[in-house]
Amino acid sequence: MKFVLIMPAAGRGYRLGHELPKALIEISGKPLFIHSVLPFLKLENCVQAVIAVPETHISEYKESAARHLGASACLVVAGGATRQDSVASALAHTDASSELVLIHDAARPLVSRELIERVLSAFDGGFVASVPGLPVTDTIKRAQGNPPIVQETVIRNGLFAVQTPQAILRDVAIQAHKLASTHSIVGTDDVSLVEQFGLGGIAVVEGDPENIKVTTSRDLEHVREVLQAISSHFISY
Repeated sequence: MKFVLIMPAAGRGYRLGHELPKALIEISGKPLFIHSVLPFLKLENCVQAVIAVPETHISEYKESAARHLGASACLVVAGGATRQDSVASALAHTDASSELVLIHDAARPLVSRELIERVLSAFDGGFVASVPGLPVTDTIKRAQGNPPIVQETVIRNGLFAVQTPQAILRDVAIQAHKLASTHSIVGTDDVSLVEQFGLGGIAVVEGDPENIKVTTSRDLEHVREVLQAISSHFISY
């Protein structure tokens, strides 16, 4: 199935000690978002990549995308005040010939081809969306107050920590975002809007523990080490 990559990239880098948006932080000579985009562009059925970025940094993203990927590889558009707004903005610019949208965080640069293909394979079963997930293995407790006081232990059977890319049939994604806007609904992730409005079945496929989201300086250092090791491996050949 043909798909469009949608990449919300409007996150700030303040928690990482950077003034620039997080996705523009350079690792191994490339901004973070370039590492995140590349695995998708290498797939033949990726017809377009739309990146939603802070309006104040559009020129920097366009310049980086052109330098590392080619002038026509990515469409850079202005994002919104929230991640959901940014995804909606990108959706409005997607190629109408595509059947699917794959929504992937710019801050997850270790996404693998195998994970992307697992997410895509779920549509063979007639689902309208799919999401990678890792079974929750830690004990989960619900607590409230300050300091938090334990209210209950949550049964973890059937609980998954979900990742991106999240894939949705393009028409369903557009419908979900229109309904969310009409009803002032904010989802916790992209497929939660599909779930909220009962628009069809959502499959969970096996996630990847290495597919981490860069949130802290420790995450950034781990990603830097992995990407530098990969780069050194290929240079050695």
